[in-house]
Amino acid sequence: MVQTDLLEPRYPNLSFLLRFQEIEPFSNREESVKIESLEKLESVYIYGLGYGDSYSLLKAWLAENKERDLIFLEENLGALAAFLETEYAAEILANPQVHIRFNLDKRRLAPFLKECAESFPLENIGVFALPSYKTSRFYRLRLMLHRLTTIQHALYLENHYYNLFFKNLHPNFYRMETAFDGNALKGSFRGTPAIICGAGPSLENDLKTLNELDHKALIIAGGSAITALSSRGVRPHFGIALDPNFEEVKRFKEAAAFELPLLYASRLHPDVFQTCNGPHGYLHTQTGGAAERWLEEKLELDTPSLQEGFSIEALSVTTTAIELATTLGCNPIIFVGVDLAFTGGKAYTSGVVASSGAFLKERKKEVRTAERLLKRKDIYGNPIHTLVKWVMESSAISTFAKKNPHTSFINASSGGLGFKGIPNRSLEHIVMPPPQDLHGRVHHLIQSRPLPVSQGAVASHLASLKKSLKEAQSYTRIAFEELYKTQGTSQDPETGRLIFAQMELETLDAYTCFLQDPDRTFLPLLERKYRPTVWNQVDPHLKWHYLHSKWDAYHSLIDFYLNELKG
Repeated sequence: MVQTDLLEPRYPNLSFLLRFQEIEPFSNREESVKIESLEKLESVYIYGLGYGDSYSLLKAWLAENKERDLIFLEENLGALAAFLETEYAAEILANPQVHIRFNLDKRRLAPFLKECAESFPLENIGVFALPSYKTSRFYRLRLMLHRLTTIQHALYLENHYYNLFFKNLHPNFYRMETAFDGNALKGSFRGTPAIICGAGPSLENDLKTLNELDHKALIIAGGSAITALSSRGVRPHFGIALDPNFEEVKRFKEAAAFELPLLYASRLHPDVFQTCNGPHGYLHTQTGGAAERWLEEKLELDTPSLQEGFSIEALSVTTTAIELATTLGCNPIIFVGVDLAFTGGKAYTSGVVASSGAFLKERKKEVRTAERLLKRKDIYGNPIHTLVKWVMESSAISTFAKKNPHTSFINASSGGLGFKGIPNRSLEHIVMPPPQDLHGRVHHLIQSRPLPVSQGAVASHLASLKKSLKEAQSYTRIAFEELYKTQGTSQDPETGRLIFAQMELETLDAYTCFLQDPDRTFLPLLERKYRPTVWNQVDPHLKWHYLHSKWDAYHSLIDFYLNELKG
């Protein structure tokens, strides 16, 4: 008889399955997982429950930090039943830092792993397997989990540090009043070839040809590619800048593209605009979070969306450039310098960043999910090193091309990973149309497409948001009053008045713009920090600290935004 009573309190659905599903006999051999260095890992996945030896190896590691997690992945009910008979079963199920995730339908691996990545959106994860589980399925599972976790971690960072993003958003919101509407250029270059430039090592091979195509194809570059091209005398027709970090400012300082028409997202580091004097165009990319969505709605911006077709794995300025070119109606769309691999052991073309074989050697020690080194075949069938994030980008671009069959896509990058379903062709052998004044057309179009935002409109709406923040501040005072009444007692700290304060807070624009998304990140962190030593153990003291930390976070964020909106 399977001991389903051990599972019932924490995993009632698994307990039900074991009672009513037919279970095939399972011979669970005594085996131990081989675990690499744990020093930098925040969570560990183990494919296969086994007899609990994996837990015994990681027990001390878990105890060192209450915020670490061990996740067992299992797909065999027989293995689960055998696990319940082991000596470690009761202890594992009682440990709140250990989790069992069971996949009943093996055909639904991606949705199953997506749920895992959403629960543990951590940057440094380790994915291991019991020896008998280390099949081709495990390696597919591991890469899929790395890719899904990369996405969830990126979303986590944007939500958790949204206040830092707002330091960029705030000044850039006012810039909307003088910007042209990048999305409103839709269809303006129908049938014109577009060359999307990356800053990969192979770009070096095509600089001469690019210079000769200035009047035949629309050249679009983003980020590092702007620096690489402008320093070699290639003048893109459009630049795109999205990076919220100061590294983008450094790149633009090194570029020689002062009059370049620059398309930007509101998340961009605002100091970039101090490095260039050209016209700037607002791109509606939906990357500015809740405050951007709120403001666009208040301003009644009915701007066309960029061309659809990219999955959530599209995380780069290159994919935005591809969306823009397709929206403009460009055809064909040609990739140059989009290596997505360490061509010749380098990450970028010369003049962007230092990149060498020694740099690649260091990469092998990387444990961040997005930056993990992989070995693949390049466009010539030769082995090449790439990264998880670049495999994701290549896949996303391939999918986009497939979803936009009326546009032709050509990979003219002379090295790198390539793209499934997109042909490789040398740039100099691609037939181009007769010359035309593309820079003149760009100038005329951006003059005739102002963003419809009147002077003073942004300030007016942000003033109302500031008023909402002050109202939110009053609810934090109520919350602290209630919490201090129950401090040090055995009384449940979550009083009716505290619940009222939470409900009223959530009705405010201030909560929608500034607190709702961070809630999704810092609340799970606090739950980990203040979880009991035994699963589901009620502890009013820990609950008080959890609630106090939550309201203290609200209070700090509200103060931050009020201070930011002073100007």
